[in-house]
Amino acid sequence: MVSIRYKMENSRGEVLEDILDGLPINYLHGHGTIFPSLEAELKGLNEGEEKQIFLSKETGYQDLDDEFHIWVVVDKVRYASDEELEKGLNPVLSDGYCGPEGCC
Repeated sequence: MVSIRYKMENSRGEVLEDILDGLPINYLHGHGTIFPSLEAELKGLNEGEEKQIFLSKETGYQDLDDEFHIWVVVDKVRYASDEELEKGLNPVLSDGYCGPEGCC
């Protein structure tokens, strides 16, 4: 289970999404819950590491009509629980909020 925060900009420098100062999102690495080529870019990163990733047609995103830059910060890397492995994602609490560790 990997917790990340990120900022995404298009080729014109417009910020499309920025959660660098917010709660991280969680994904189950190796289970196809994010784009495969994005997941490959994040492979091997450890807690506290940062990486700038470029998404474009040339980097395997054939459906994109622009280039995107994503600055990613890895907050946490941990083994997934049996329940997370079974469900394929972080379990959501009854009110839909995943708690202080971030959103699902």
